[in-house]
Amino acid sequence: MRRLNLHDIYTLKSPVDIDDIEKRVPNKLKKKVSEKIAFGGLLPPKSFESFLNIVSSLAPDSSRILSRFSEARYRRIQNLSSQVRATLAEQKEAVATALTIAGIGRDEIYGWDVNDKGTTTSFLDGLEQVRLREDPMVVNDLNSLPGYEAIRHTSHALVVFENTQSKLTVVLANRLPLEKQLGVDLIYYNETFSCFLMVQYKAMEEEGGQAVYRFPNQQLSDEIDRMRLVLSELRKVGPNAEADGFRLSENPFFLKICPRLVFDPDNIGLVKGMYLPLDYWDLLSEHPTTVGPKGGKRLSYNNVRRYFDNTEFVTIASGGWVGTTIAQSKHLESAIRSTLKSGRAVVFAVNIQTDRRHRRNR
Repeated sequence: MRRLNLHDIYTLKSPVDIDDIEKRVPNKLKKKVSEKIAFGGLLPPKSFESFLNIVSSLAPDSSRILSRFSEARYRRIQNLSSQVRATLAEQKEAVATALTIAGIGRDEIYGWDVNDKGTTTSFLDGLEQVRLREDPMVVNDLNSLPGYEAIRHTSHALVVFENTQSKLTVVLANRLPLEKQLGVDLIYYNETFSCFLMVQYKAMEEEGGQAVYRFPNQQLSDEIDRMRLVLSELRKVGPNAEADGFRLSENPFFLKICPRLVFDPDNIGLVKGMYLPLDYWDLLSEHPTTVGPKGGKRLSYNNVRRYFDNTEFVTIASGGWVGTTIAQSKHLESAIRSTLKSGRAVVFAVNIQTDRRHRRNR
């Protein structure tokens, strides 16, 4: 008459002996822990905290997973200011999107925590993999990539994610403290097809039971002007003449309009939202259906007409079907510089195919 549902199963690299756990439990907690191990049931908070610490020490590979349930970690995250949490939420979404496009599991960002110094300057600082950011080989690899020179001397964190087919290097560059940043841009570079994509996030607000994005506003207008300026330079590049340079659209700019992000480091899913190509935004923003009864403009799921969801966007991005051509990609330095000057953080994600069968010959 009872059913136990198990999900998110994690296999330990080496087994943990129950007797070893019980031996390490403090005497004042031992009876309660031994009882629950033998007969089941919920552990009280202090016993649970002790149990987690012991298992993490016996199986270090599990610490990234188990740290999510630590009371001390919960308090550290709750102590972050609302503005810092909002900024971290946007950065986390951009990093998770880059991982998904690259075909790397988002469980890589499990176990986020405030760094040891208590001075988190970006989402990457709270990841275990951040220890790799000073790797001179990684930095050397990035020096040859288009646009990297623009962020080389900024304040940044760098993390490498890898599976059997892809290596994703994520650089999060910014010029301002977390609490003063004006949002985030994802700049994604598909090395296989020498293709750049750029995504800017915009938050919807709850109005009358539905999520709504109101426009125009000065910040959005300035950002779109910046995009158009870059586009005008990209269109001066000659027409594409290579098979790997073919694109359905050579406009690399997208807006992701989504409900306001809430920072939950233990939820690694992508936030539902609407990816809108800049060319489509230009037409949609002037469409009569976006005009409200008092003359203001608003965008919602009811009047957007069509958009790319997460799955559709990942498909066209991972295949290099939209974005800059090979020749255009060599001219993105100025775009990245202007983004850094805007006060937004830049998630610069570089995906390199490690499976030789899928790499483009150079």
